[in-house]
Amino acid sequence: MEQNLSLQPAQSASTCLNYRNLIGTLLYISTSTRLDVSYSVNNLSRFQNCYDESHYKYALRILKYLYQTRNLKLIYRKNLDADVIDTFVDADWAGDKVDRKSTTGYIIRNFGNVIYWKSRKQGSVTKSSTAAEYVALSESISEIKVVLNLLKDFKIKLNKPVKVYKDNSGAIAIAKFGNLTKNSKYIEVHYHFVNECCEKGIIEIIKVESENNVADILTKALGRNKFEAFRQALRIL
Repeated sequence: MEQNLSLQPAQSASTCLNYRNLIGTLLYISTSTRLDVSYSVNNLSRFQNCYDESHYKYALRILKYLYQTRNLKLIYRKNLDADVIDTFVDADWAGDKVDRKSTTGYIIRNFGNVIYWKSRKQGSVTKSSTAAEYVALSESISEIKVVLNLLKDFKIKLNKPVKVYKDNSGAIAIAKFGNLTKNSKYIEVHYHFVNECCEKGIIEIIKVESENNVADILTKALGRNKFEAFRQALRIL
């Protein structure tokens, strides 16, 4: 999908286009193995009741990209030296030009292999990038706890906190120390369980530079070079 593309909802859905079926197909692919199209598909899926030819055109472009890269696979490699579980998290603040809601993206890995990913629009508008990043952090850790419970069922015990990689210093400060500013006090109380997870040693939040945060591929449309670099880093080869 093009950078800085701003799709607008149509007045009504065009019944002559098979848009919903196409989006359903793309959603299946993007949640199965091709996380590289998750952001674009998630973005287009927001218009299933208000689409026109412009939305259909971009959906077909995604389908064409998938066909042209049909030999790419999500690769899994044995690497027992890697962390049992780690996570990359990012958010694009107010990226939706229609309602100014932010987009969450996170990737959970097992021994360096991608096992779960999510690209989704946040449920409410946030007043700052730090708040949006903190909401994304909260959402990712909720899923981490699900994965940890699954590992527990398999009798796999973690002896150290799950590393969570984040590129926003403000969100990291709130999570680690509960440092709230004027712009962040309104954050819903239930998001503060992140701070509790830090204190209990369930997670360890680590600063990562933005150019190395692979979760960025799930929050916005990237330039070709960065997109392909992240795709390769995620072992879609």
